[in-house]
Amino acid sequence: MADILSQNEIDQLLQALHDGSADAFMGESAIETRVKPYDFRTANRIPRDQIKTLHIIYETFAHLLSTYLTGTLGATCDTSVAYIEEQTYSEFSNSLPPNSTLAILETKPLEAPVLLRLSPELAYMILECLLGGLDTVSDIHRNFTEIDLVILEKIIRQILPLFDESWSKVLSVSSRLDGLETSVQFAQIVAPNETVAIITLSVRIGAQEGQVNICLPQMALEPIAKILNTRLLNAGHSSRQTNESDQETMLAMIRMTPVPMRAILA
Repeated sequence: MADILSQNEIDQLLQALHDGSADAFMGESAIETRVKPYDFRTANRIPRDQIKTLHIIYETFAHLLSTYLTGTLGATCDTSVAYIEEQTYSEFSNSLPPNSTLAILETKPLEAPVLLRLSPELAYMILECLLGGLDTVSDIHRNFTEIDLVILEKIIRQILPLFDESWSKVLSVSSRLDGLETSVQFAQIVAPNETVAIITLSVRIGAQEGQVNICLPQMALEPIAKILNTRLLNAGHSSRQTNESDQETMLAMIRMTPVPMRAILA
C-alpha cells in the first residue's frame, strides 16, 4: 500500500498547485519520459499504406521469380518477401559487401533509378547450377570473372519482365538494365541522405539461402503516391473478383464432366 500523505504534505501539495510549481513534486524520471529524442533526418517518410502495397507487389514478384529460377536452374527454388524497411541510401550501401551484383534499372515512369541486388550467395548459387558445379557454394568472397558477369547479366535481363509484371496490377512500368556493377561505389543512384525503401526477398535453392534486394528511392515513389495508396483496396477487390470468376469456370467444367452411373436393383 502506498504511503499515506500527512496533512502537512497535503497542504504543501495544494500550495504548489496554487503557485504553479507542482513540477517540483514530480520525480526526475517522470519529467524525462516526456521528452523523446527525434532525428528529423531519419523520420519515416514512406506511409504505411504504401509499404503494404509494395509488399503485395513484391509477393507477386517473389512467386514469379521462384517459378523462373526453378525452371532455369533445374533446382527447387522458394522465394518470399522477408521484410520491407525504410533507410537512407548511405545506410543501405554501407551494409553491402564489396562483391554484390548490383543492377541499375531505368524503370519508366518512375522518376529515379531502381537498384536490384543479388547477394553473393545467390549469385554464386546461380552460377554453380548453370555451370554444372556443386550444389553448395564454397567461396563467396572471390571476385566475379568476366564470364560470371555475362551470365548474371543475362539472368537479370530475363528477370526484368517479371519485375514489370509484378507491378502490372498497380501501375504499368517498363524496365531496362542501365548498368551492372559489383561495387556499390559505382552504383550511387541517389544522394547518400535520400530516403529509400528496401525490399528484401529471401531465396532458397536446395539447402542454400541468398537474398534479392530492391532499392526504391522515395523520390521515385512520390509521383505515384496516390496510386500506391488507393490501389491497395482495388487490388484486393480485383483478387476477389478473379477468385469468383475462377470458381464459376470450375463449376461449369464440373457440370460438363461425364460421370458414369449404374443403378443396381435388389
